[in-house]
Amino acid sequence: MFINVEKKAQKLFNTYQQATSEENMAMALANPLFSWHATYYTVKRKKNVIFLNDATTMAIVLFDVNAKNKQTVKERFEKQLAIIWQELGLSAESLTDYLAIGGDWQISKTIHPLQIKTITKFYKNVIKPQAKTIASEIDLAKALVKKVQQKGRIYVGEDETVKIIEMAQPFNIKHVNFEELYLKEITNKLRRLSQLDGEDLTADEVDNAIQHIQEVNNQLLDLFLTDAKRNYSARTVRRYRDNLQFYLNEWAAHQLSTIFNIYVQTSVDELEFHGVGKTERTNIKTSLKRLAKYLKDKAMISDNEYDDIILYTQKDPVDLDEEDEDEYDDPEVEAFLNSLFSEPEKLPVVFDPQTDKMIDDYLKSFVTLYGLISAQQAYQIIHAQNPSIDKKRFDQYIQNKFDEMTMEYFIIDFSEAFKSVDIAPEIFIFSPLLIKDNDTKLSSFYKHQLGLPYYIPAKEVLIDDKFSPFANISNYQQDLEKLLANQYGLSGDDLKGAAFLSLYQLKMSDYGLELSSVNGAINKVIAFLNKEHGLKVKQDKVNEPLIKLLVLIATNIRRPWNRGWTNYEMLRAKGIAELVSEMEINLEDPKLSSEVISEVQAGRINRDELLSFLESSNLPPKVISKLYKQVEEL
Repeated sequence: MFINVEKKAQKLFNTYQQATSEENMAMALANPLFSWHATYYTVKRKKNVIFLNDATTMAIVLFDVNAKNKQTVKERFEKQLAIIWQELGLSAESLTDYLAIGGDWQISKTIHPLQIKTITKFYKNVIKPQAKTIASEIDLAKALVKKVQQKGRIYVGEDETVKIIEMAQPFNIKHVNFEELYLKEITNKLRRLSQLDGEDLTADEVDNAIQHIQEVNNQLLDLFLTDAKRNYSARTVRRYRDNLQFYLNEWAAHQLSTIFNIYVQTSVDELEFHGVGKTERTNIKTSLKRLAKYLKDKAMISDNEYDDIILYTQKDPVDLDEEDEDEYDDPEVEAFLNSLFSEPEKLPVVFDPQTDKMIDDYLKSFVTLYGLISAQQAYQIIHAQNPSIDKKRFDQYIQNKFDEMTMEYFIIDFSEAFKSVDIAPEIFIFSPLLIKDNDTKLSSFYKHQLGLPYYIPAKEVLIDDKFSPFANISNYQQDLEKLLANQYGLSGDDLKGAAFLSLYQLKMSDYGLELSSVNGAINKVIAFLNKEHGLKVKQDKVNEPLIKLLVLIATNIRRPWNRGWTNYEMLRAKGIAELVSEMEINLEDPKLSSEVISEVQAGRINRDELLSFLESSNLPPKVISKLYKQVEEL
């Protein structure tokens, strides 16, 4: 049985087998009927645990679980499940089979944020309001089972629960094909890498991107060649290997191209102009077709994607002087060319076209200011400035844009894309520039910010589609250009590029996620100017005007890891800890300060971070409970 436990409750389950591997999570996802989510809520200092089944409305409630009795949780769970099972009209024999097939408990972290949100809603809407009328844990569990619940994109009620369980019999555990799971992970990486634009990268970043593409290509080829060995001779497999390694790693990768974005400049035929003979090109095409067929058979690429790959493996280039005019009427080529200039697929309108565009402008500005922001916090800010924006439709808007990468921002579920990252909430909007090989840096980037307020400009600034991250230092940008021209002789595109990238590196620390000091950021800019523009800047008297200007810019630039604040403003910005410590709390009648209330209502203070801080504070439990309630009601 897969028990997916929220982080705060994991100590209550540490006597059971821990199974946190990706394989275990994949098994839980593949077997929702045998997967449960668990967390607890506190009543009078006692922890009451709620279990929620991932496929049905089945719920289990265990009162007063603690360090002394936690080893009996499984036994209590099964006893209560027997009662719920009977209430649903299911046979005792089927329960015996269910528990036997489910087997020993496998404790892991949560895999469905929606399940924990559902439990939270139950606490607010069912448990708290009926605390006096529902006194026993089994009565509470029965009440929860009758509630309609959202499971992914569908809603399940008590009747559906019975049908799901009956249809699943005889029970069995579905085993995951981990090779296909690994292949999907590899192809997803290649898809993301195919979105890179070399014009947005420094020379070092281009080199790193090429190396990363080559590494992932090799992982793909390992799987493909292992599969090919089952059907082809060793000689043929070696030929596939040599051809594909040459084409994918020595040709396409150096143009930031993967099998998912082959285009004219990286097509096999283009190799003719680089000294590759016709026979070798034919062999490469054959190998590439075989790889494409493998990916199609494994459902990793669509029919259209397969056709696109085949389009570039059909025939050699011809002398255009000898080409018949009829050749230009090839319908496949025409369809392909038309697709290049077609409009992107339009997403469904959620609010209205104008409001949808406004939200899009907000998200672009958020990414520019903060680098990374949770969808929940984005809503908090947008709703504060636009009270008519409701949460349900906002969530739908975000869902429609899921996994859609643009040059401006990317919306992703961290718990799905980066299994190794322990971060909550899971849905984030962030800049594609922040995607790195080591995804744990994103977690560090976010956790560094916890407790900081958000710098929030006025609405008219945020929804300006020409929002500039350097708006507050435009004068300094002009001064920098003038200095680089007059003292260092830069001009034209070199001048504009040097000034802009210097500013960007001060803002993003060379597009990295290192939380560098101002001095460290300036050193990187100097190294960049010396390497890319042939300057010989040192921290000496001659270069003092440039150094001073860079210090001034670095102090006043809005930096993403400071949630949009400048370094100077950070000296005065009050975090959650300081705001709470300044509150004069009456233990008999504790109330949030007006400053805290206004900060939350304006979206500057993250509501969940404030709740988390209160929960872990040293305040008396009764005080925490009352303050907690006040925050939730804001």
